[in-house]
Amino acid sequence: MHFVNPETRRPVRARLLAVALVAAAGLTTFAAISLSSAAPARSAVPHAGQACPQPSSSTRQAGNPLGLATAPGADPLNGANFFVPGPAKGPAAGAIAQLVGLNPANMPVDESWADFEQSLGRGAIGAKLAHNPSLARKVADLSKIAAEPDVQRVSIYSEGGGPGAIFAQTEKVICSNIAADPGSIMAFNTYFLHPTLGGCADAAQINHYMPTFKRQITEMAAAIDRRPALILAEIDALGSSACIARHGGLPAWEAALKYEVDTFEALPHTAVYVEGGYSDSNSVGYTAKALNAIGVDKIQGFFTNDTHNQWTINEIRWATKVAKRTHGAHFIVNTSSNGQGPKLNPHPTTQGVEDLCNPPGRGLGPKFNTDTGYQFADAFMWTHPPGNSSGCGGGPPGGVFYPAYAEGLGQRANQKLGPGFPSRPY
Repeated sequence: MHFVNPETRRPVRARLLAVALVAAAGLTTFAAISLSSAAPARSAVPHAGQACPQPSSSTRQAGNPLGLATAPGADPLNGANFFVPGPAKGPAAGAIAQLVGLNPANMPVDESWADFEQSLGRGAIGAKLAHNPSLARKVADLSKIAAEPDVQRVSIYSEGGGPGAIFAQTEKVICSNIAADPGSIMAFNTYFLHPTLGGCADAAQINHYMPTFKRQITEMAAAIDRRPALILAEIDALGSSACIARHGGLPAWEAALKYEVDTFEALPHTAVYVEGGYSDSNSVGYTAKALNAIGVDKIQGFFTNDTHNQWTINEIRWATKVAKRTHGAHFIVNTSSNGQGPKLNPHPTTQGVEDLCNPPGRGLGPKFNTDTGYQFADAFMWTHPPGNSSGCGGGPPGGVFYPAYAEGLGQRANQKLGPGFPSRPY
């Protein structure tokens, strides 16, 4: 189920991306976008098919894939300012707006979270919160989510997923976010393979899907183009792949993932991590072998715990062992809802190790932080929005923001790394 070394960087390859674009009038056009490290610098204006400005440089900087103003050192995410949406786009910020009597659909797209948060303490809304402690507590709990960087999902469901849809959705997200928070960096996760093929596909099924998959990935890459972006590639890429391996489809699956990460890594200003599973499922050996086949040493690394709530320290220990068997690949740990650790199932063999159906009693985990204190851990990060329903356990459909559940995550928020570590509620 499941809903989410700078030294080894390869040079940017010349690549021609032919993409179907859907115009506002519904007409379809094609744009050819050349991405080459040898291309001259271009002005920061949209070019064919692009709807908003982007950086002029088409050159990838070794050791600084996001093109940060200050070189990040060994951690490519160090110093990155990731986008935090306001009420028109952010699910938690939008829920807060509704609580105080506003309609997020009518609010400015370019209103940032920082501006909206300040408005909550002024005028009639400030007075309402001052005189309603229960409402103020709900707003405070949801604010813990709203204040953190948002990771946008692009998937087969984005505007229907047909020709041009992935380009259009990615472009729309980027342009609205540029307007709301100029200079911030987008973070995306992708979800194309698992929702289409499931967790037990064979090689023939995977290969049959490849033309469509390549078109979707190519469209998304063309929409990002020269803009900086963090790419968290393919929710459930390896975490749910054991059955695919048993059906003989793992080499084809790995080839698809390699195509995706290679395509995104070839862009001038992207940091790319591929989903590597979780500590309470696949073994270190299985995971490392698959990551090596994908070419993890040619990208920034992998990310773990995306659909699970395992303790952060358990993920660090497991992922460090994987790193040592993948030429020192670095990793990100998802901490969106592991501040109280996982809710374990009583029958893990038949039920899975963790309860993943909007499990009660969970809490927000460590906030975004690149100062992890662990050699291979680039960041603790919420790799998907906390509070999105998993589609079961009494919640709304999968992917829909669940305010009551999100409030509970906020109430029990804790940056504790795991058993034996100090409690750090926030």
